[in-house]
Amino acid sequence: MKKRPREKPGRAKSGPATVKDIAREANVSVATVSLALEGKKTTRVSQGTRQRILEIAQQLNYQPNLIARSLVTKKSYTLGLVITTLFNPFYAELSQDIIDRSEEMGYHVFTCSVRGGLQSEQGAVEGLISRGVDGLIICSALRQDPVIKNLMNHRTPFVLAMRKTEPATGDPLVDFIGVDNCLGGYKAMEHLLAMGHRRIGLITGPMATSTGHDRRVGAMSACQARGLNPDQITLLEGNFHRTSGRNLAKKILGQKTRPSAIFAGNDHMAIGVLDALAETGFRCPEDVAVVGFDDIEMAGLPGVDLTTVSQKKSTMGRLAVDQLVEKIKGDEGSVAKTITLEPILVIRKTCGFHQKNQTKKA
Repeated sequence: MKKRPREKPGRAKSGPATVKDIAREANVSVATVSLALEGKKTTRVSQGTRQRILEIAQQLNYQPNLIARSLVTKKSYTLGLVITTLFNPFYAELSQDIIDRSEEMGYHVFTCSVRGGLQSEQGAVEGLISRGVDGLIICSALRQDPVIKNLMNHRTPFVLAMRKTEPATGDPLVDFIGVDNCLGGYKAMEHLLAMGHRRIGLITGPMATSTGHDRRVGAMSACQARGLNPDQITLLEGNFHRTSGRNLAKKILGQKTRPSAIFAGNDHMAIGVLDALAETGFRCPEDVAVVGFDDIEMAGLPGVDLTTVSQKKSTMGRLAVDQLVEKIKGDEGSVAKTITLEPILVIRKTCGFHQKNQTKKA
């Protein structure tokens, strides 16, 4: 009987590459390959060896076996993301930033939209936890939110992004990453006041949310600082949707004493305000100036040119993922972090600022 020829060391001819294949090509142990691929900081693997292993893994088109890895590490390398609705462009853009950063960190993201309020949020959180996600990023929290309160006593790590809760006395601190909404509301309103507007429409988001509440507080603080009579502000509560901005703007425009400017609590409602102005024959900014909040991609499009307040959503998304991964790995122990970003006023055409300056120069 003929003897089978000995296989030469090297990559198998068929089938997906394994950690053993990489170890054989790199002439290192399987343990060394695992440490290098996991990206953990350790003195056991030099930077040169790590780089060589990563290059070989790429050459062999290595794809990690997530099921096998999860059995060893007891982790699924998946994250759960809870948002209110993808109909709001801000959430779609923020979700993409979170997904991009998660993939850089080696995680996949399951996203849930919870348009139905607390009941939907509860169902989404329970569903994601039952699917074994390693942690949660929640962007749908209310100021008084029993779902978040219950999560405080659960083992699943989580962080809040964009919206925060108002914990009761004695509640543990919760990780939060978001913009200073009070300051953002102040900046938006102060900009309109500085331009000479004294009768202003303010369309807020829901008061049950920290974003709606805090932006209103900031805007009214700016009015108070200027000594403006509260009666000069037409205050209406919206729901952060475009149709809400459109309908409430029409109410404001129908008043006997029409405001010369409208500050909408988010860009989606501000776009609705622009819709209302176009439908009722008013010019923007000549007749009514408009300012939003969020700085969604649509805000900067030619023909929209919405003056707004930037939430730094890309930074917010990256920081939320980084903080959650730290909690999952236990790098920061049980210490909760609050990261507050400074909002930026983005001046475009709808506020009339540039037009006013050009008139002065002429």
